[in-house]
This record gives sequence, C-alpha cells and structure tokens, in this order.
Amino acid sequence: MPIIIARIIIITVLLIPAKIFAQYGYQRCNIPTTLRGEWFSREDGQNVYTKITENDFSNRGSCMEMISHSYDNFTFLLKKADCLSCVRILIRTLNVLEKIETNCLQNNPNVAPNYDSLCKNSLDNNQEMITMFCIFHLFISIIATNPSGKNCRSSLEGVWNFAYQNRFKFTGECIHEEANITACQKPGTQFFNLNQQFVMNYRKCINMRETEDAEVQFKCLGDWYVGKNHFFAVVNSRESRMEEKYRCFLSNRDDDQFLSVSITAECNTLKSPQEGPERLRLFPVRAELVQAKCTLPQNFSGIWINTANFDAEVSINSTTMVEKWRPDTGRFKQEIFVCQEQRGSRFVMARLGVNGCQKDYVCFEFLPRHHNVIRYRKGQAMIMDRFSTVCAWTMFNSEEQWKYDILIAKNPVSIKCPIAGKFRFKQTGDILFETRIRGGVTQFPRPNVYCKANISDFSVCDSDQKILNIDADYCLSVDQFGLPVDIYSQPDYQMQCIAYWKENLKSYLITYDSLDAYSRYRCWVYQRADLNAILMSMSVGAFCHIRQDVRSGNAVEGAQVALEMIEYEREHDDCPLYFDDGSNPYKNAQDHVTILRPMATNSIRSLLNNNRHHVWLLQTFLFISLNFLFYQLNN
Repeated sequence: MPIIIARIIIITVLLIPAKIFAQYGYQRCNIPTTLRGEWFSREDGQNVYTKITENDFSNRGSCMEMISHSYDNFTFLLKKADCLSCVRILIRTLNVLEKIETNCLQNNPNVAPNYDSLCKNSLDNNQEMITMFCIFHLFISIIATNPSGKNCRSSLEGVWNFAYQNRFKFTGECIHEEANITACQKPGTQFFNLNQQFVMNYRKCINMRETEDAEVQFKCLGDWYVGKNHFFAVVNSRESRMEEKYRCFLSNRDDDQFLSVSITAECNTLKSPQEGPERLRLFPVRAELVQAKCTLPQNFSGIWINTANFDAEVSINSTTMVEKWRPDTGRFKQEIFVCQEQRGSRFVMARLGVNGCQKDYVCFEFLPRHHNVIRYRKGQAMIMDRFSTVCAWTMFNSEEQWKYDILIAKNPVSIKCPIAGKFRFKQTGDILFETRIRGGVTQFPRPNVYCKANISDFSVCDSDQKILNIDADYCLSVDQFGLPVDIYSQPDYQMQCIAYWKENLKSYLITYDSLDAYSRYRCWVYQRADLNAILMSMSVGAFCHIRQDVRSGNAVEGAQVALEMIEYEREHDDCPLYFDDGSNPYKNAQDHVTILRPMATNSIRSLLNNNRHHVWLLQTFLFISLNFLFYQLNN
C-alpha cells in the first residue's frame, strides 16, 4: 500500500507542469544542446550569470515556445511566475552567444500566449546585442570552468607591431617599436593549445602616464562576420575576474590596418575598426630572415605582373621575389620568396608566410624568358627544404590538362606581332568590340564622309608591325584612285604586341592597352584556318584560361569575344600578310633588307674581274671590227 501511494505522488508531481502547459496547448521546449550551459554577460554594468538547461533559463523561467529561424537563430517565449518575456539568441561560436530580450509583457487573458502574439513585434532587431560568454557547457563537462579554445588562424594570424590608443585613459596614440602581437601557427606541435592563443605586448610611451608595459596572453573563442565586420572573442586565461577575463576584437575585410578592442566583456561597444574603446594600428613585420643560397637568371630582374594571382605585382632581383596582391577581402597581402637551391630549370624558394609567421619551401620551374613574359610552374608548399622532395615532379599540378602560368613585364616593350595584314572579321561572344573614341573626345570636329560599305576591321599595318588596330565600324569606300575616303577616323582599339608563344598545340599572344579600364593585358589564342583566314579569341582579363581556344567567346572558357578574320588587302594599303604560330618565340623576328641579284650577272662580273688582260684584247678587237664595219657601209 505505501508503495502504491508513493507512485501516485510521483505521477502527480510529474503531471503538474504538463497540466500548466497543457492549458495553453504547449509542450515543454527542447532547447538545443549548443545553448545548454552556464554563460556570463555584462548587462547594465552588472555581472549576470545565466544557466540554460533542457527547458528553462535560470533568470527568465521555463520555456513555453521555441521558434527556430535558422540553425543559429532561435526565439524563446519564457515564463517566470506571472512574467512573460521573449529572448532571441544568435549563436556566434560554440563559446559566444548574442541576445536581445524584452521586459515582462502583458498578455490578453482571452488569448493563449504564443510567439505571434507576444514576440513577433516586441523584439527590436536594432536593439544592442548583449554578448554571452561560455563558462562551461553542460553537454561537455559540468566540472570544467574554462571554455573550449578554438584555433586562432581564422581570427588572427601574423606578426605585427602596433600603435595603440585608449579613449578612456589618454589622448593621442602610443607608438613604440617593441609593442607587438604574435599570432603564429606551429604545424605538427604536440601541444594543441599553442595554436589556440596569441600574445600581445604593450609598451609604455614616454610622457604618456596612462600607458604601461604589459604582456597579455589571449585564448581564441572563435570568430564571426556581420557584413564586412569581422568579430572575434578571446579570454585571458591568466585573469580571475570575470568582467576582465573576456574581450572582443573587431576588424574589417576591406581595411585590416586597424583593430578595435573592447575594455569590458561586451562586443556592442565596437562600432567599427576605428571606433572602439581601444584602437590598434597594425604594421606587419618579418619575424625571421633567410639567407639566399642561389641566384635567379639575370634577365628576370624587374617588376612583373602575375596573372595567376589577382594580377599581383612581383618584384624580382638576383636572389629574391616579393609578391604583393590585393585579394577580395582585406587591404593587401605579401609573400617573399628567397632562392635556396637550383638544379636545371627548378628552384627551391623559401617562402616567408602570411605576415611573417612560419616559413616553408616552394618549388618553381622557370622557362627561359622570351619577349616580355616569364613562364613558370609553382609546386606545393612543404615544411622541409630537401630538393628531391620539394621539387619532385609529383609536387606540381598533376591534372590531365595544365599549362604554365605567366609573369608579364609591368612596363612592356613592343615586339613585332605574329600576325600582320588587313582583315575583315565577324565577332561573337559575351562582350563584343564596339565603336568608341579613344581618349573620350576628338581634337577637332571630323567631317561627315559617305560610306557605301562598312565592315569590322583588324589591321597590323604599321612599318614595324607592332601595333594591332581594331575598328568595329570601318569605312571601306575608296575614291576613283583607289585611296580610302575616310582618312580622319581613328581605330576604336589599339594594342601593343608584347609576347607570343605556342603551348599545348595552341598559339598564344599577349597584348597591352594602356587605355583598357578592366585589364591592360589581354591573352589571345590564334590559329591560321586557311591561306588568308585566321581565327582568334580574346580573354576576359590577363589570365590565359586552360579551356580557351580560338572559338571561345564566353566567360566559362575565360574569353569574351571570338573573331573570324578574312584578309582583304587593297591596292594602296601596303599591308602584306604575315603569320607566325609562335613555335620558336626565342628567334629574332626583326626584318632584314635583302637585295636579290640574278645569278648570270654575278657570274659574268666575276669572270671579268679575274681576266682583265683578256678583256683589254677583246675590247680592242671589238673596236677595230666595228670601225671596219662602218667603213664598208659608207663605201
């Protein structure tokens, strides 16, 4: 009997909460395990601790309804005694949450409380977010008092000197050469925590009393993006005070020179990288120096454009390559390659990593320079410098189809074009050649000229055959003498030929146009289709795509227009046809003047030079014979 009474009591106790929720038609919430745990936040200047369990919040009551907007966005309707409130939580990382919430809400007694009636219109998305930092996760360990660290690479990586400004302590900016941030990865380390932390060294500036010498070691808690703003949270594992333990940092995709830091456990005080309680101005530095052990070819020295890497600028001297580029995110990037060993056409280069962290080794295969380009292949990065490993052929691109990347001289010198002549063409593709006026306006008004026929013209007719002219709407009419009627119009496009070669049975041509707003360099694929017919396609940018061929005209194949050209040289054009498929780009293509002489004339001249005495006798005999002949005729 006592056992039956005890069971009835237990069942009654368990059913009471269910009845409370059942009167409104709700079941208990099942709060996601990612949210369960104890969290710390700073609200209205006070330390707030919130414990989230399977179905309630310690300071807000039990969950009546949960709405999942996405995998990281939840809204909860909570009830504590007679207080109904709404809380929206955004999961930023495993260790950081952000929330907006309401005070107690009034509910219509005739309507059951739900999300639509209470939370949908009461939560203000423009309200300042409150940041919640994890103390421990219930589903991981109840005993642990430190949040789990995250790898810092996505948050911050590199070595910088910095100048700092604290708006609540001093005016001005403290600049000290020894103030630095070191956030470098150590691949292969057995101490996993080393890649989850970074060190900041503050230095005291002379005549600035509130500055100080300090070293702070932060553990990374994860990062997230809001638009272009890049937030990441950290914890100072050496600090025991909760309000001083957690900090937020803010950088920006487009401006990575500045970094704002919170001075409390709040992320909402950071408005931009330059607007925050503490602002850092970063200067990337090289953490170590590497001595050169070999030299690059002498004709490689100069400034080049790497078309395979965002049109990066590459400065090359006898031992070093410095590559700078502007990626889609961030201000600019830089890598330094130092020559370590050479065997044939392959070079082992030591690469100083991103912003001066660890170094690794990369193999380059360079072909001899020709014209204004250097063709090369780049292998995979390795932590060791052994030539047989770094420069093994398997370290290069092993796909079925591959081609050499190219470096183009930043200030190229024109060369003789591999194609010359006067052609009419038909064009197809995504971006066609259009009629335009180079430079925007003409120097003087042009007279109207009546044209019976207009064509699209492709010409290489200058005396050196170095300039490629394209006119989308060219006047073909001539006068009674066969001379062009329209002598005032200028071509729509003028490009200098700067390099050509043949690779993978395709002939490539690189042109340079200083007025091209999108890309000054263009890659062409060309081919002779008949005795007087040539096919060509022009790339979208400077990069030569592996899929581009003579008929490519769309961006999928890396091209924007394809041309079908037929020669049409007229009587007074003086523009002969010339074609070179680029099989030997190293040959000297300059014109040479050659005088052709008949073989008979040369043989007679040599005979006369070698027998001068016999020539005198022959001339005397001819003179006497002619006189005797005239005497006979006169008599």
